[in-house]
Amino acid sequence: MLKFKKTPEIVLDEKTASKILEQVFEKNKVEPNSIPLEVLTSYSSYRKERFALQRTVLVIMMVMFLMLPFLFIAPSFTVDSQSEEYTSTPVYDLTVDSIMPVSRITATIDGRNTPVYEVDAHKYSIEPAVNGQMDVTVTLINKQQKTVTVTVGNVDTEVPMLVSNDWDKDNFYLNLSDNGSGINFAEIKAVDTKGRTIKPVSYNEATGRVIFKYPDEALNVYIPDNAGNTLQLALSVT
Repeated sequence: MLKFKKTPEIVLDEKTASKILEQVFEKNKVEPNSIPLEVLTSYSSYRKERFALQRTVLVIMMVMFLMLPFLFIAPSFTVDSQSEEYTSTPVYDLTVDSIMPVSRITATIDGRNTPVYEVDAHKYSIEPAVNGQMDVTVTLINKQQKTVTVTVGNVDTEVPMLVSNDWDKDNFYLNLSDNGSGINFAEIKAVDTKGRTIKPVSYNEATGRVIFKYPDEALNVYIPDNAGNTLQLALSVT
């Protein structure tokens, strides 16, 4: 195998190089250079440094030009409810479709902030506590933002309401109403002092009237709605 040894580069000092240059001028009967060699050398170094600076500035300008379109990319996202049914704790899914990182997400209803939680990359959940117009704003790292308004109408945190009650010697009557998710009549029950469960004799969903047999002892009556809110009434025997 042949091996080639690299010949070391020969570098002349300025004094020697200047002397050789004078001899060349003298040999060729040329008028000696009026500018010292060290000045020419320093000027050459200055040109190289200036060229390097210009090239660096040019590269930076090209990079900025290529990145310019990204500075105006606006966020794209969707907001969807996990359920259209009434609930006390509704959850809305927010999915951001953008190659740019997300800087900030806000959700407000009537000026009040609504919690926003990050659940995955570019995926978030919003949990409004009241009904109304929810403004969701997504801001990207390039300061571009977009706002989408979503109507929230499936929040129910109110218990059913007792409108009136009356009784006779046989039955106890409850007249109920609920302006949210509606009363869950099938789950209405009463519990006596011994822990026994007593179901209504009958109920009418259209009128909201519930009938219990007149109790022999005190009862706790539980009236839930379809969102899980429960009205508790204490019936005492007189």
